[in-house]
Amino acid sequence: MKHPLSRVLLATATAMLVISPVVALDADWFGGLRLSGGDRNYLSITAAHFGSDQREAEGLARRLNRPGEDLPVLLFLAAESGRSSRQILDLRLSGLSWWEIRARLGVAPGRIVVALPQDPGPPYGKAWGHYRNQKKGPKSRRQVVLSDAEFSDWIGARVVSRAFDVEMAVVLRSRAGGQSLGDMVAQQERNRATTKSTAGRAHPGNGKAKGENRGGAGKGAKDGH
Repeated sequence: MKHPLSRVLLATATAMLVISPVVALDADWFGGLRLSGGDRNYLSITAAHFGSDQREAEGLARRLNRPGEDLPVLLFLAAESGRSSRQILDLRLSGLSWWEIRARLGVAPGRIVVALPQDPGPPYGKAWGHYRNQKKGPKSRRQVVLSDAEFSDWIGARVVSRAFDVEMAVVLRSRAGGQSLGDMVAQQERNRATTKSTAGRAHPGNGKAKGENRGGAGKGAKDGH
């Protein structure tokens, strides 16, 4: 069961994201890239999340210097702007920062920095504080600019939050503490497997019913997932 704060965060993230979350991982995606299992699964989640097929996603990733950080931002900007992924890739390869590309595509900062109910803490709190009240009018004309790493973290936090039903603020704090998004995905997968295993032991419905004949083929209750 979700906590109230989690419901608020996820409702906000749902409004900001373009595609529904994915829950299944495809281990065959990004198999040719030198990535950890967690990073590969993170990119698989992200690519499916933004509606990119395997061939397109892998082709883009191979041309990026840092696919684990850059591919999610590229796919997000393509989904938000309606421009082709190839066009955005060309802008990136020309040497532009993601923030500069965002401006060229006309994607508003408020589509990136989610209006969380609480300050997510450094280094994300400054941008959060600046952009959370944009509807009331900016306090100053000077814009807070996100670095490539911060841009990637905001997008990644929303994807991981939606995929695994965790609070965005928790994901951002973990990133600030040095944990990669790929490591978080691996951890969440382990947590999910442990939860299913524990639930299976607590409700053993797959075995034979008590008192059933040994020769019978009794029906066990299937896991709901």
